[in-house]
Amino acid sequence: MESSAFRQSTPGIQELLDIAKQNIPFEFWKATPLVLKATAGLRLLPGEKAQKLLRKVKEVFEASPFLVGDDCVSIMNGTDEGVSAWITVNFLTGSLKTPGRSNVGMLDLGGGSTQITFLPRFEGTLQTSPPGFLTSLQMFNRTYRLYSYSYLGLGLMSARLAVLGGEEGKPAEDGAELVSPCLSPGFRGEWEHAEVTYRVSGQEAAGSLYQLCAHRVSEILRNKVHRTEEVKDVDFYAFSYYYDLAANVGLIDAEKGGSLVVGDFETAAKYVCRTAETQPPRSPFLCLDLTYVSSLLHGLGFPGDKVLKLTRKIDNVETSWALGATFHYIDSLSRQKSPTL
Repeated sequence: MESSAFRQSTPGIQELLDIAKQNIPFEFWKATPLVLKATAGLRLLPGEKAQKLLRKVKEVFEASPFLVGDDCVSIMNGTDEGVSAWITVNFLTGSLKTPGRSNVGMLDLGGGSTQITFLPRFEGTLQTSPPGFLTSLQMFNRTYRLYSYSYLGLGLMSARLAVLGGEEGKPAEDGAELVSPCLSPGFRGEWEHAEVTYRVSGQEAAGSLYQLCAHRVSEILRNKVHRTEEVKDVDFYAFSYYYDLAANVGLIDAEKGGSLVVGDFETAAKYVCRTAETQPPRSPFLCLDLTYVSSLLHGLGFPGDKVLKLTRKIDNVETSWALGATFHYIDSLSRQKSPTL
């Protein structure tokens, strides 16, 4: 297959299978299921291209000695991604294991999509949530009614493309340059996204770079995110690009993580954008990215003084959706095997 993504991922997949062989007793290999779930990056690819990639991965699985089902390789929908990350963080914080302990919410900002998931306590949240924002989860003999939504196309890289004026999966017409108020005046460069290279540049200064960029970002986000008031009363963990951006500008320790208030992103955005007006920034997209994150959180209903916890690990376990997806998969298998009472 021509896909560079597959050529790059195949050795990694085989390496993981080799690790599994080293750690799982030989007699259990045939009973150990293999599951691979892809996220927004593949959801944004044209359907046939994504399916070709999945078929190639399944071929690698079928050549292994492990249990391979018909649906062992699939593209995870956005809601499942958010719910799985919620399971992970609530399991690691002890909320799922301790009755009566408050659950925490989850914010994940990937490249192609962004998720928000929490367990509502107020009836008003349940009543006012749009269709598709509530989902039921059965885990550990309990049923949870979660507020969970994945915004496809509002991940940091996809949003960056939209702010720049490009379209997902399409080169700029006739190789035209994408000119943006979110880039430093006079900046010119190239940016690659989803195997497409774009020529980008900043526009001539016509006012505050932050204000111009914030206005452009607000146009992209307008009517695209649902605001819910309850988020201000829920403890939230934030992952992925939230963490990376905060660490990049010194809001948290790059290794240990930490806590910040939502308004810190806006403060950092204003500083970075103001600096970029007069001197080349160390990262040409930092003004854009910070402004976007600040606007996104505001649009979701987070006030400036709301504290977020940013971490990559809890008790030395990574806070990704993968652990939660594994728990959910095993739990569903156990329910399938259990007789109906």
